[in-house]
Amino acid sequence: MKRVVAKVLGLLTFSLGISTPAFADWTRTYVMSWYEQALYYGAKGGVGEPGTDCPKGSNPEPNWIKVLTDAGYSEQEARWIRDPSHPFRIPSHGQNQMAFRGKDRANVYTQPWLTPDPGLTGVTGNIGEGLDLDGDPKTGFVSPDGERGIDNQFYRTVGCWKSLRGPPRRSTSAETRNDEMREGLWTVVIVVAGEGDDPMNDPSVKVGLYDSGDKLVKDALGEVARGYTFRIGPHAKFEAIFDARTVNGTIETTAPSEEIWMWDPSYARELQLLKARLRLKMESNGSLTGVVAGYRPWMQFYQAMLEARAQVIEQNGWIELPGLWYAFRRNADYSPTGPGGEKTHISYALRIEAIPAYVMTPDAKTQVASVASYKAIAPPAPPPLHAFITNKFNVVDGLVPDPKTGVILAGPNVEIPPPATQVSSLGASSRQ
Repeated sequence: MKRVVAKVLGLLTFSLGISTPAFADWTRTYVMSWYEQALYYGAKGGVGEPGTDCPKGSNPEPNWIKVLTDAGYSEQEARWIRDPSHPFRIPSHGQNQMAFRGKDRANVYTQPWLTPDPGLTGVTGNIGEGLDLDGDPKTGFVSPDGERGIDNQFYRTVGCWKSLRGPPRRSTSAETRNDEMREGLWTVVIVVAGEGDDPMNDPSVKVGLYDSGDKLVKDALGEVARGYTFRIGPHAKFEAIFDARTVNGTIETTAPSEEIWMWDPSYARELQLLKARLRLKMESNGSLTGVVAGYRPWMQFYQAMLEARAQVIEQNGWIELPGLWYAFRRNADYSPTGPGGEKTHISYALRIEAIPAYVMTPDAKTQVASVASYKAIAPPAPPPLHAFITNKFNVVDGLVPDPKTGVILAGPNVEIPPPATQVSSLGASSRQ
């Protein structure tokens, strides 16, 4: 009977223009309830404290006066720039003049190579979370369970950044981004389907991660509620399909997926992963936990920091963004063009938590019983989610124009401090 139903569903998906997989003998469906960058936390106390991950603690707050004087500003100019009451400051958006501290007062956010590497506190511990992406157990971290060869250079780069550092579910970044997901900004559903008689041990399994236009539902405790129904929302980009197997209830990819796209729980919003793999455990309580890993383009993440108002990121995160750029370039470990090519991607991993849910076909008429691609019936891709930040604040090159005039109250040639008679006219560069 199960085979008959599967064949009917296969004919339905074929008629809709959806690629049809081998008929599934079992299917389990979930909705993502939490996911975050897999950054191992080695401290026992607060995020600023030393730990096995960061022996000196989180990266310290820069001495911004020294940063400016090292860039060629006089101390008087530096103190005026950092004065929170001066007329060039836009409330809640930081001080745009902080960008112009490169060679010849270049914008170091868009041209970080025009300033010396200020350094960024990176992870020096040997424990890390993720998967062995390059097949070499001699490189990378050791997992908390003792597995060698864990590739997660993204963690090595940002794991001591106080905004990202913290125990599972406790970093500032993870809490903020997952709150956005839980409030309805995006939804991810997961379908696992196999061909064997035992879902816990099946050599032929497929896993699909899909977008859904249906918002998550919270229970009385504020957690994502189990057992709700979500339709797959066909998306031209955000769909990830893996070939896998199950061994004692653990789902493991049998080969990497060359390229997948997911919603990203960070300012970047969009996550491309090359050579992607996953390892997920079907828990006894019905939930799904584990990691998805691959190589992500590091420049996209850096650019997202600029679009989120670069000086605000620096101020609140205690980080010099040029240091982040240098560290990514130094730690990147994958080139899509081959071993001799530019390393534009960096190994990366996400912790995944998902709970049981009913997942329906896009027309909501049939419960999904297999893993298939829905890209063929996807509408044109909507604007990227990260655009709402840029559009909301009208960010230009990491800077925020004055909301009333559209003028960027800063530039490489402004007079600092400005004569009192010129404060109103500014003499600054402008962009609409």
